[in-house]
Amino acid sequence: MMEFIRERAQGLVAVAIILLLCLTFLLWGIESYISAARQVIAAKINGEEIQLAEYQKSFERMRQRAQQEQGAEFNAELWTRDTTKERVLDALVEERLVKQLVEKSRMRIANGQLAQYISTSEAFIVDGKFSPPRFNQIAQMMGMSDTGLEQQIRADLAQQQIRAGVALSAFALKTEAQQLAQLLDQKRDIAYAMVQPADLKAATVIDAELETFYKAHQEAYRVPEKLTLEFLELKLEDLKREAAVDDKALQDYYDAHKPNYTTQEQRSVNHVLIAVKKDAPASAVEAAKLKASLLRGLIASGNKTIEQVAKESSEDIGSKAEGGATGFFPRGVMAPEFEKAAFEMKAGELSEPVKTDFGFHIIKLQDIRAGGTKSFAEARADVEAAYRTEQAETLLSERAEQFSDALNEHPDSLTAAGERLKLKPETLTAATREAISQRFSDAVAAAAWEPEVLNEGLATPAIDIGSNRMVALRVTAREPAKVPPLAELKDTVTEQLKQEKVRAAAIAKGEALLARLKKGEAAAEVMAQEKLDWVKVISANRESTEVSRAVARAAFGLALKDADASAFVGVPLGTGAYAVVEVSHLRLPKPEEIEGRKVEAIQRDTESFRLISSWRDFMAELREAASIKTYPKVL
Repeated sequence: MMEFIRERAQGLVAVAIILLLCLTFLLWGIESYISAARQVIAAKINGEEIQLAEYQKSFERMRQRAQQEQGAEFNAELWTRDTTKERVLDALVEERLVKQLVEKSRMRIANGQLAQYISTSEAFIVDGKFSPPRFNQIAQMMGMSDTGLEQQIRADLAQQQIRAGVALSAFALKTEAQQLAQLLDQKRDIAYAMVQPADLKAATVIDAELETFYKAHQEAYRVPEKLTLEFLELKLEDLKREAAVDDKALQDYYDAHKPNYTTQEQRSVNHVLIAVKKDAPASAVEAAKLKASLLRGLIASGNKTIEQVAKESSEDIGSKAEGGATGFFPRGVMAPEFEKAAFEMKAGELSEPVKTDFGFHIIKLQDIRAGGTKSFAEARADVEAAYRTEQAETLLSERAEQFSDALNEHPDSLTAAGERLKLKPETLTAATREAISQRFSDAVAAAAWEPEVLNEGLATPAIDIGSNRMVALRVTAREPAKVPPLAELKDTVTEQLKQEKVRAAAIAKGEALLARLKKGEAAAEVMAQEKLDWVKVISANRESTEVSRAVARAAFGLALKDADASAFVGVPLGTGAYAVVEVSHLRLPKPEEIEGRKVEAIQRDTESFRLISSWRDFMAELREAASIKTYPKVL
């Protein structure tokens, strides 16, 4: 199709097209085109538009936040997927719905309330007080002015009031949590026997059965469509080798980035904490100090090591198990009084009790890791690696633009792009969609199946697949999906049919045994007749290892009226076996036997679950009452 257009976009036809475009610009002006391009709509909510630019800012903020929170676990490829983009748009739609509700309800956040929130928010506190420069810095990081951030916070506070109203219905009573804790901690007697499937060698299969089974399960044997691809892959790692490196360039880079090769002095200590609250009465403070002094004397005398005392007496949960070891830390990490003492001590020295907001500490300095700046010679390998990365990133930016330009100019070939980028096209042979996704990304696999790429031989655009990699590809061969004939699959189909037969036989036998038990026959006698082991587990809980998880789930899923009741259930297992199970002797713990923390945790979790559920229901009602149109294709 593209070739047809190119061949005919010559002579009079081309002149006519150009004249038509010129006439359009004269009548309406080029600005109308630019303006229209700027005003792409991503969604409409009750007639109010969400511009693409607003969506893009929100998307980038969410992506950056995810990257900061997840660190090394961040998956850049996930953020190229259409599903992720649509979720971001969905979040924007919900935000706009709540904002419209706030405006309709005429909810307002008073200036005093806004000022109070901003001035006490930890995000804007520096050295214990509100910092205007910090507020401005965060606003700039979010791409906003100070006023814009204030407006955003005002809107967020108003929306929080909506959420708070919904949250009022999401409460859980302590009695509910206690009852749930009882159910979770209950115990039952479980008895079971396993009916194992017969050996496959004992199963017989005739051709008619095989043919019937194959026809009934043909889709299970379908081989998915496969593509052979020609592709170009632009990678930062490859570009690092192209970077021009010499001693002067590295020396200049080192001089410009010297702080990167400077480390702070660090110290490693063991400590014992005797906790006392900051606002504790004087008597409690003196008692804690006396206890710390006595423990210090015990360490100083050599009767016990600080590690032993920390394990026995320290109230710092984070370091107690490690004998009070903190590991190495620089200045600015610990409480000021703790830091001052640690950095004034000599290795091996034991401090007097040191008072901080947490209580009294006994500190022993174990080791010192000197700080300082590495010389150029010492840092050369790191400097070269960083310099190459910086140069490669510049090259990648330039090549990415060249990549896209070459593909736009020659959409039916990768040759021009390869020559311009100094890359040789590679080949991936007979790959399924799943294999293409694994080799590149879901976005690349989706692009390979676009009609113009799949059917017309055109190349995909250059696709960013994360980790500083870009890919473009063409489909050079195609193997349609197919179901191989039975003759090719006979061994596989035969084995699967045999497995199904022996499993079905095990289930039939198990269900027959279950029916006998339900009629009142004694379980021990029935199992003895069938030469099956009748295994009994007394007072099993949900996590008991004496029974399989599948059996435990089924056993605790049965309703028992009281402690004397019993019930039977059959459980098909993934191994092909069938478990015949008897459940009896329900034992519920008494409320006073349940740990208070567990009840509190269950109550919290229940309230959290109900809050999420209530908010979803609330948003569903808002959506149902609203007029919402989204345009995911523009994202």
